[in-house]
Amino acid sequence: MKRLRGLSTQLLLFIILPLFLIVSAIALGSVAIHQSSMRVMVAERDLRAVRTAAAALSDPVHADSQHVRNVLAELQASPQTTVMLVDREGRVLYHSDPRQVGQLDPHPGVTEALAGHSGTLYRSDVAGGEEHVVAYAPVPLSPASGQAPNWALVVEEPWGQVASPWLRISLVAPLVLILVVAFALVAIWLGVRRVIQPLQKLNVEVEALGRGDFEAVNVPAGGVEEIEELQQAVARMAAQIHGYQQSIRGYLDAVTAAQEEERKRLARELHDETVQDLIALKQIVQTARRKPAPDLGSLDVQWAELQAMIDATLDEVRRFTRALRPIYLEEAGLVAALEALTRDTNRSALHVDFRAVGEPRRLSQETELALYRIVQEALNNVVRHARTSNATVRVSFAEQELGIRVQDNGVGFQPPEQVSDLVQEGHYGLMGMQERARLVGARLTIRSSGNGTVVEVRLPLG
Repeated sequence: MKRLRGLSTQLLLFIILPLFLIVSAIALGSVAIHQSSMRVMVAERDLRAVRTAAAALSDPVHADSQHVRNVLAELQASPQTTVMLVDREGRVLYHSDPRQVGQLDPHPGVTEALAGHSGTLYRSDVAGGEEHVVAYAPVPLSPASGQAPNWALVVEEPWGQVASPWLRISLVAPLVLILVVAFALVAIWLGVRRVIQPLQKLNVEVEALGRGDFEAVNVPAGGVEEIEELQQAVARMAAQIHGYQQSIRGYLDAVTAAQEEERKRLARELHDETVQDLIALKQIVQTARRKPAPDLGSLDVQWAELQAMIDATLDEVRRFTRALRPIYLEEAGLVAALEALTRDTNRSALHVDFRAVGEPRRLSQETELALYRIVQEALNNVVRHARTSNATVRVSFAEQELGIRVQDNGVGFQPPEQVSDLVQEGHYGLMGMQERARLVGARLTIRSSGNGTVVEVRLPLG
């Protein structure tokens, strides 16, 4: 059943075969109608000629007179035409073949003409099997002649030889249509060989490509130039997809490695700072408990140190928490979360100027988180790579669009032309920013030069 759905099979069954049958029927039908019409036309023409000649012979004449010969000679349309005049006894008075004169000839049509009838009949019992038309008519004689009432005038000829050469050629014209269809079939066969079969082969290669065989489309499928160009385009697309898959794998590896590195960093910072602060708090409490009598002065100093260490530990834990899970984003929205992010970033060597324009509005949780992570990654890139101490974050709410712009005046870099090149060039953070923007329907653009880098996000607001 699958083969019946193929283009070549459907082309043959539903177009070529019906067309061939229709053209053949028209051609053969045209020839048959033409032959039948010619057959009737020749018979009618010969009958009129025989009746006219019979009327011309109705005067008292002799069979060998010049008048009879002239009249009968005019009926000799071609060498294949037989003209004969027979008396009432069936003896030939005149014949186009002089050797037949005086003989008895029971020729078809003679009996009918002697009986006073005129008409035509067809005979195919002649040498060669070609059908002849026989026209006959009685020749009425005047009563003064003393003869019987009539003679028989008969004309016989192969009706197929009557038509002119051009008219006979026209019979072949409908058959030319069959030849045209035959040539069309040959052309279609060549088309199948040069178009359909290469397309089917290319389809198999594309299916193999869908299963992950990226080398399949590099096998030439052949065919016309356009198919070769199509295969080359598919091969280029396959190479791009393969490169993109490799980039995704590299990106996932980088994300996994970054997650592990982040976990190590958090564990290290918790161990080196928070845990150490908690150990110090424990020691201070133990020292206070071992003192035999309350020394109010030293106790106040210890309580102050304890309070300061508790505050520092709380700040450190809050910083870790905000880095892992932006609480402001859930409670106060995107603008407040970005403002808190810039404050935390200001504690490093980078000074970030934050400004929001327009009336803020809440977005979906997924959208706000994606935009927050994009800005967070952009600021991290400024800290790690820009070699500058100043950056700006601008958030603008318009009626139909939200715009976020992160700009620095650092050393800049050369952005890749394609997203798949980001991972190959080691820009894993940029790849993540692009993917986050794509997931929420935003447009991310990155422009960079020797004067700094601009990261801009545009999100349509419905």
